[in-house]
Amino acid sequence: MSMATRQGLRACMFIGSAREKRLGDRVSKFMISQMKKTGWTVDVVDAAEADLPVLKKPIFFYDKSEEVPEVLGSILDKIKIADAFVIVTCEYNHCLPPGLLNLIDHFAPSAYSKRPSGIVCYSPGMFGGIRAAMQARCLLSEINTVSIPNIFAIPKVNNCLDSDGNPTDDHMISGAQKHLVELEWYARALKVARDADSDK
Repeated sequence: MSMATRQGLRACMFIGSAREKRLGDRVSKFMISQMKKTGWTVDVVDAAEADLPVLKKPIFFYDKSEEVPEVLGSILDKIKIADAFVIVTCEYNHCLPPGLLNLIDHFAPSAYSKRPSGIVCYSPGMFGGIRAAMQARCLLSEINTVSIPNIFAIPKVNNCLDSDGNPTDDHMISGAQKHLVELEWYARALKVARDADSDK
């Protein structure tokens, strides 16, 4: 498929780690580069930049008389216009990072509904964050996204990507593209279904 026919899809990328000296910046830079080369528009929601407090009041708890915090409104706008979600997650103690859960849980499942989600996991070890990815798949199903079958796991990430997100070998590119081709298929299929629903 040519780049021209891939244009028009928009993704919301969640960067789950908020830890200092995180390796997630390398992964997100690499994935954004790969996505833009194939025509995706990418909006980023970063746990570190958002710096949300521990969840006490999700956005759907605000009534019409209350002003929604600007950061929540901005993130919700990115979620609403997305055709797909890309979850960039590390693994803390064999679990999802708390920053990712805190971000996602500030919004109702209906905000994410009927869009595909792709999981890109990583770690400096040999398992590539796959245990966190299994937990992410459960979460993504519960918020009404369709978690695509392909998981792009990156073991020994500090050896695979430099600090600017440049890959050290072609396997990274082929792995990313396989993931993105599948994500695109689901994004287009579900977009057609959503459009059909809106015409009823």
